[in-house]
Amino acid sequence: MLEHTYATLKNWQFESFTVHDTIKHLVSGRNPQFSNGTVPGLNFSFNVLDDPDRVTQNRTLIADIFGLTESPVIIPRQTHSDHIGIITHETIHNVWEDTDALITNISHVIIGVLSADCVPVLLADPMKGVVAAIHAGWKGTAKEIVPKTIQQMQALFHSDPKDIIAGIGPSISSQCYEVGADVAVHFRASSKTEKDTGKSCIDLWKENETQLLQSGVPLQNISIAGLCTYRNPDLFYSARRDGLQTGRMASFISLNR
Repeated sequence: MLEHTYATLKNWQFESFTVHDTIKHLVSGRNPQFSNGTVPGLNFSFNVLDDPDRVTQNRTLIADIFGLTESPVIIPRQTHSDHIGIITHETIHNVWEDTDALITNISHVIIGVLSADCVPVLLADPMKGVVAAIHAGWKGTAKEIVPKTIQQMQALFHSDPKDIIAGIGPSISSQCYEVGADVAVHFRASSKTEKDTGKSCIDLWKENETQLLQSGVPLQNISIAGLCTYRNPDLFYSARRDGLQTGRMASFISLNR
């Protein structure tokens, strides 16, 4: 990934996305210097013990970075589901309850998902002008939310998976993601390493890459950040490391046509 700084705000971008002028995106980091409030750093979640006004300001900042100060910043209320919201002119002001992925073909609308160990996946079809933001924790990954999002892009916007570019963002690495048999049972052998303790380490990056490939996205169109949220406390929030009340990063994408 390419690392950038906007003022003092550190963020990341997938190089494969930056070659397309019609796509804007960024993946935020913790940015601990940004605030020393209840939840230090650049938190985008209203569901942790942070000042709601600060969270609103943080979301507004993203619109400024995108150069879309009058545009909505839409983030769903995630529940580890496989539910997908379609942003149209009619639904643009909806509150997206129980939703873990958003798709739109509307220009200058910023969509995003929150994460703090779970896998954020960004998709873009530059040919048809469609983008998606997906929250794929272990539950969403097991429910194949990424392939289901691609299926919706195909059905509603006639996307060809061969034209889709995908970015798997910063999230917990397999070395730091040890789970019990009740979780491991949901994943294929190639995406987990069984340990002598009876537990397994799950590779959510590999699993989501495999699902993208099986959906028809070419390997050369898939980028994996390779940045572990758990191992980089200065860069990223981590719910497993810091507890569920820690802040949330966000991964954003929009069309610029």
